[in-house]
Amino acid sequence: MFKLESPLVNFLNKVADIMILGIVFMIACVPVITGGAALTAAYYMGFKMVKNEETYIIKGFFKAFKENFKQATILWIFVLIIMAVIVADYRIILYSGIAFASGLRIAMVSVTLIAALGIVFVFPLQARFQNTVKHTFKNAFLMALSHLPSAFLLIIIYAVPYLILWLVPRLFPVVFLLGFGGIFYFKSFVLLRVFRKYESAEETEKSVDDEGGLFAESERIENEIKEKKDTN
Repeated sequence: MFKLESPLVNFLNKVADIMILGIVFMIACVPVITGGAALTAAYYMGFKMVKNEETYIIKGFFKAFKENFKQATILWIFVLIIMAVIVADYRIILYSGIAFASGLRIAMVSVTLIAALGIVFVFPLQARFQNTVKHTFKNAFLMALSHLPSAFLLIIIYAVPYLILWLVPRLFPVVFLLGFGGIFYFKSFVLLRVFRKYESAEETEKSVDDEGGLFAESERIENEIKEKKDTN
């Protein structure tokens, strides 16, 4: 009944991998400062799972965690600073008792949205491409702007577990075990589709910028955005 290569067994194996990935990620995030390395390692394994490559989850996770720790931690610190500034600004607007103009509130919401769209690409880029901190941030925001539907879809995927908990609180054990791993797994489908065009471009060009790494394509992405604006 349960053949090793049957659809049911493959499905159960995938669910088990998603659960293990989520648990390992949560454990790796406990010190907080390791959050960036944990996110990078989780996306690294999510990409492998989607592509049906080697998926020894724990071994692969900590391999990527170790290899990306330094740069991912620097990225994480910058992300925390951005989030802290945004939260502080919102607290000032909401609790200072000062009547701020509606234009300022709209500007704050816009800045928050742009920051969120860019940040969702930062650690997947770190997991997939070699680059400097500067170019990783720059490419993340440029990619978010040039792939807005995908960027919004990535944010929606983040919100799904919380929506499930809000609608059906009794599913908390299931969401707890599968939520984080599920987020990385399903986001990897979207991200790999976006990354594919840039990876194919790298293979044909074969030219590597020492400063920018294997994904030093900021100028090309900027040109693509300009071309889209001109055609519209």
